Amino acid sequence: MPNLFKITKYTLNAGAKHTFRTGSRYHIIFVLRGTCRISDSGAHPCRPSDIIFLKPKQIQELQASSKKPLCHLMCLAVSEGSLTALSDPTCDLAESFRFAPYGTAVIPGEMRSAMLLRNMAVKLDSLREEDIKLGTELYEKSLFTTFLVLFLRICVQSDQVHQFHQKKMLVLDDVFEYISQHLTEDLSLKKLEEEFFISGEHISREFKKSAGLTLHSYITRARIDLSKKYLLQGMSVRDVCQMCGFSSYNHFFKMFKKECGMTPMEYYRKTRGRL
Repeated sequence: MPNLFKITKYTLNAGAKHTFRTGSRYHIIFVLRGTCRISDSGAHPCRPSDIIFLKPKQIQELQASSKKPLCHLMCLAVSEGSLTALSDPTCDLAESFRFAPYGTAVIPGEMRSAMLLRNMAVKLDSLREEDIKLGTELYEKSLFTTFLVLFLRICVQSDQVHQFHQKKMLVLDDVFEYISQHLTEDLSLKKLEEEFFISGEHISREFKKSAGLTLHSYITRARIDLSKKYLLQGMSVRDVCQMCGFSSYNHFFKMFKKECGMTPMEYYRKTRGRL
């Protein structure tokens, strides 16, 4: 039975680099120990148990970034011919590998089943060296087929997580846009929950991470900035308060003074005097 795959191990000293040239094969690279960086994805850090997937005709450089322990890598290379040979009517492995791993090239080791996949690769590497030879080829074929299917399933799961995070970022952009277009309206967490079908707690937490300030503070500052424009157009303070979505005149007065260090009328007189 011809070899279905080839496994090669690499040990990199701190700062050392290795260039992978896939040729006609797919490369599934496991980070066994230490850390390394992948060159063309913003120096993406790869930690133990992370999985790097390279397709045919790719050239990729990995650089070890940890001093102790050394960076240990294990590369499993598989040809499209092997994938075709192991396919059946229910699953075309060769076709599936052409599309994997969708939106991600590095699969985090925290992904469910990633550790199991790594252990299977280690087992495949040591299988032919075992003392018991009974059914070795059948065992290897069965285990490797399971390995390939599990890898594809992890790719699907990884892509779903990737898409979820992308969606979160898109939703956050939409929240910024919605706030800018509805400053004079109700912008409570309850209202945003109804608008985006996401919990207010999640919106508030992600907003703080992105903007560096709370959602309430951001909305207040945006409303204060809008109120300044209306004040300089000669509108009364009470009209400006209503037009900018503040709950009451006293609240507007208090927030304006807190943000600007002066009352609305003091701001008007001081700024108009400069114009």
